[in-house]
Amino acid sequence: MTVATTKSSTELAAAFEQEARRLMEEYKIPGVTLGLLTPDGDHFVNLGVTNLENPLPITEDTIFQIGSTTKTITSLTCSALVAQGKLDLDVPVRTYLPDFKLKDESVAAALTTRDVLTHQGGFQGDLFEETGEGDDAVAKVLDVLAESPQVVPLRGHWSYNNAGFYVAGRVIEVITGQTYEAAVTELVLKPLGMDHTFFFSNEIMTHRFAAGHNKIEGEMVVQRPWMMMRSAAPAGSSCSSTVSDMAKYAHYIMSGTMLEQAEATQKAADDSAATEKAEVPKTPTLSGMDRTHLWKPVRPVGVGINSFPGEEGQVGQSWFIDQHPDALIISHGGTTLGQQSDFWVSPDRGVGFIAMTNASNGHAMNRKLGEWVKRELLGLVKPERAAVELNADQLETFSGTYDVIGQTYKITAEVEDGQLALVIPNTTTGGTEKLALRFIAPERAIVMGGDADGIGVEFLTTDGEVDFLRFGARLYPLASANAASASLPVDAL
Repeated sequence: MTVATTKSSTELAAAFEQEARRLMEEYKIPGVTLGLLTPDGDHFVNLGVTNLENPLPITEDTIFQIGSTTKTITSLTCSALVAQGKLDLDVPVRTYLPDFKLKDESVAAALTTRDVLTHQGGFQGDLFEETGEGDDAVAKVLDVLAESPQVVPLRGHWSYNNAGFYVAGRVIEVITGQTYEAAVTELVLKPLGMDHTFFFSNEIMTHRFAAGHNKIEGEMVVQRPWMMMRSAAPAGSSCSSTVSDMAKYAHYIMSGTMLEQAEATQKAADDSAATEKAEVPKTPTLSGMDRTHLWKPVRPVGVGINSFPGEEGQVGQSWFIDQHPDALIISHGGTTLGQQSDFWVSPDRGVGFIAMTNASNGHAMNRKLGEWVKRELLGLVKPERAAVELNADQLETFSGTYDVIGQTYKITAEVEDGQLALVIPNTTTGGTEKLALRFIAPERAIVMGGDADGIGVEFLTTDGEVDFLRFGARLYPLASANAASASLPVDAL
């Protein structure tokens, strides 16, 4: 269903800022930088402060951590190498990393770069191991990955996988002979003119930057220390940027626009006319690239990552895809300690949304504001989803303890007063949170209320028996099902 808007561009921009101010106050966000990209022009809104203890006003040049949106930049770097004829996404990773190892030798031998760019490796995904600040940090973390458990078969049940991007990052390093950060800067950031996007704290700290904040007992507390883990850089641990730079990125993804290239070419042409000596710069690899391969659907992911609540989504080459009748939306978001960001574009409609916050509940604000943009600019309305009533026996089927792979804590699902709720760890406070669920299908639910309102939850079953909980796009095996998880069929999804 779509609705029309009659607001002018100026009225939309004013209404966007008004809605942002309202939501920022509602969620107690210390600071936010926002971009609303439209066919009629770009609108930026910067609200709040960088740090509640040492406040500076947020500006278009304030640097925030973009978190996992970095994965799409890693992916684009791989595409640049494909365009140069140096990388084939569909041959085994061992073509480039002959010594690559995993617990499951059959997976290690067959895994491709496309598999890791689409979260299909099946091994432990949330693997965060500090391996130092040296140029060998990414290489070293692959040694840790080699000893990590295989949770599902290669290309089996889909689950968001950070560790796969360490593999992609190492492939980039070996092919280019550079560090991951240097290769990305040369192949993507410089050609797109993203000159305020950095990977290292000694670069970031020379500019205005936002400190993260965690929500503790309803109040925002500054996150210390700043999270920077070089081993996880290809997945999003360290990349930091501004709304201005992310707008350049969005315009390239949507239309191929490369502002720096156009300006440099024009300057060279002017200089050449004047001196007859200047050379026009070589066209960067990204210029003219068919970007549609980035959002070609690879497979369904169950409940969409950035979709309307309960809607099914797909994954492309690191982008999450929501195809509506009147608009395509491709998206990603990012979470680091104390900072959360969201980023989506509609290439066919020329609309983009950028939101970066310095708060651990920033996604809650961003989801609401993003839905406002989808409604006002794209005419997309969040569907009303009727509740599906399950009886006590059905609810008990889903109750139990679910393992968080690689961690000592668990997630539990429990029935209380005829309703199922998840009890999840709050790693910031050391306590737990209870999330009430509303079922919208026999094995699918959404969270009701709180900062997680609308997030999708799925229970994956075999012959009526629960194998996994999928929450936050990740798989959590039912504790009693662990022994069987490694033998699931490849076409289990």
